[in-house]
Amino acid sequence: MFARVAVGAEWKVAGALDQGVEYDDNIALRPDATPTFGYLLKPRFSADWNTNNIGLGLTGGGDIRRYDDEQWNCDNFSLGANQHYLMKTQNFSVAGGYSQSCSYSQQTSDTGILVPGNQSENYNLAPNWNWQFAPLDKLSLSPTYAQTSYSANGSSNELGSGANFRSNDTYSLNLTETHDWDRRLSSNHSLFFSRSEFSNAGSASSQNMYGFQLGGQYAISRAWSINAGAGGRWVQQPSSINNTLASNSSDSPIFTNVANLGLNYKGQNMDYGFNFSRTVNPSAYGQLLENNSVNMNYSYQISRELAFNFDASLQKNQSIGQSQTQAAQNRTYYSASSGLVWKFSKDWNVSAKYLYRRQEYPDVQGGQAINSLAGAQESNAFMLHLNYNWDGLRVSR
Repeated sequence: MFARVAVGAEWKVAGALDQGVEYDDNIALRPDATPTFGYLLKPRFSADWNTNNIGLGLTGGGDIRRYDDEQWNCDNFSLGANQHYLMKTQNFSVAGGYSQSCSYSQQTSDTGILVPGNQSENYNLAPNWNWQFAPLDKLSLSPTYAQTSYSANGSSNELGSGANFRSNDTYSLNLTETHDWDRRLSSNHSLFFSRSEFSNAGSASSQNMYGFQLGGQYAISRAWSINAGAGGRWVQQPSSINNTLASNSSDSPIFTNVANLGLNYKGQNMDYGFNFSRTVNPSAYGQLLENNSVNMNYSYQISRELAFNFDASLQKNQSIGQSQTQAAQNRTYYSASSGLVWKFSKDWNVSAKYLYRRQEYPDVQGGQAINSLAGAQESNAFMLHLNYNWDGLRVSR
């Protein structure tokens, strides 16, 4: 049996190396803006082994940043693995990963509080089981586990009450049924449950969330496609880790809705995408946040070697069910970038990019002043990158 599998196996190894220089006039998004100039090095690799019904994969990467202001130096790395097994009507897969990074690289989209010299550690594990129980119907069960921890909490005196980052462990379970109406249209409905546990040196708390979602995808034409979904989430008020409610909490869950809408176009020389989503996710604040985001991307292939890209996004964060000791963490974040990519050989390309960021915090949140983060802060960054992509080595037996 092993010999039969080995005969049909295919190996593939690939990699990439990205080097760049970057200038940012306000990397920390603070009122006292300090310009920084730095060098970036990003190696990546992947290795895959596949047969007709078994697949194994391994990926890894690094992100090394060195700036003239040494407090923003950053060493990131990640390692991930995935495996799948295909049968006639069932498919089982499992993916997992581990990464370490300077927390300011992920707090841009999470809290907006960028603290130098603070490392985050992340684990994730995501098994998945699919069952094609009818020709047009499929059932999927997806349990997941994710953990994020921080080496330091930051200085609350300097950054305000929200700077005390809290580690979190999140367990979730998603059950989805999908029906294909025809070659263009499919629909899905799902049930969802998660539990998030937050902790730091001083306290611990937890929040449960459960809900449902309905959605579908439709291929309008060969070039245009649309997907949409909507549902509800019930979020429990924060409680201490022994499941007793905080002093200002009630046992009645808070209801919020979730939604997504995407419109995409893929042409011969032009790609376009518009996406809206409303989700509820755990945050380094130590509570669940409702995230509303709008994203737009556009790319145009000017010639075989030259391409233009534009991306823009708007994100609004709002806390759900904060406890007595937590401020209402509401934030608005904008970003927009544009650039040119010149592919001057099969494996090499050079790109130039401009990035604009803007963050808005209210002067007072939940009755507490956020002194150093109040108001609107802006950043302008310019980047020049040289990228090598190795298409890889394939071996079949």
